[in-house]
Amino acid sequence: MTGAAATYLRSERTPLEPVSLAPGQVPATLSAAYQAVNRQVRQDPQRWRGWKLGGTNHGSRRAFDVTTLYYGALEAGEIMARPPEAPGFALHEWKGEVEYALRIAADGQGYDAWCAALEMPSSPIENLLEAGVNALVADRCAAGALVLGAVHPGPLPTLEGRVLRLEQDGACLDAATAENLTGHPARILADFIALARSHGVAPRPGDWVATGGVTACCPLRQGGLVTVRLDDRVELEFTLTSGAER
Repeated sequence: MTGAAATYLRSERTPLEPVSLAPGQVPATLSAAYQAVNRQVRQDPQRWRGWKLGGTNHGSRRAFDVTTLYYGALEAGEIMARPPEAPGFALHEWKGEVEYALRIAADGQGYDAWCAALEMPSSPIENLLEAGVNALVADRCAAGALVLGAVHPGPLPTLEGRVLRLEQDGACLDAATAENLTGHPARILADFIALARSHGVAPRPGDWVATGGVTACCPLRQGGLVTVRLDDRVELEFTLTSGAER
């Protein structure tokens, strides 16, 4: 963002300085927010290899007073697969929620693999709830990092009764089922692809899509051991670090 009165648009990967948006700095419409962000995506398509969705669980719909999903692009460097340490760079916020992430298939329509993932949102906007969904979209939906767990080829298993758990240092922070989502992750993915294409953006085969928080978004402590489980099976485990501790 340039200039105190400029309309907000995230240009840095992970802004660290807090900002409070005045009404005139918030995009006037949701369409204007998408146009500004998606212009960046079209200008440098190789930079982006994933997407994070919001408005796909009941909590985010209430928080931002929406009835449909919204989305933001993720840089390739914001996505990491089963790293021993993550994310390896500084974030404005240290928190995360467990989601089902789907990999877009070769036909660009469905998905060919899935995993349990930790999505770590990070936004510098201090008054984000008041600024609303237009500001959130202009902030790439508070993109921070997406940490992928073990990748499972093929379709998701039956999700009824399956519990995703988020732990840190052996303590359970939250446990929840896919009932917290507004629909099945595959249906959410299809809705996202249709919406993005209506905006002139084409998610590509191999892109990862985080379909929305199943667990609550919980504060996380740097230096702690983060564990994601599906029922009792460990899907992901890593040490949370900014990389600055060394």
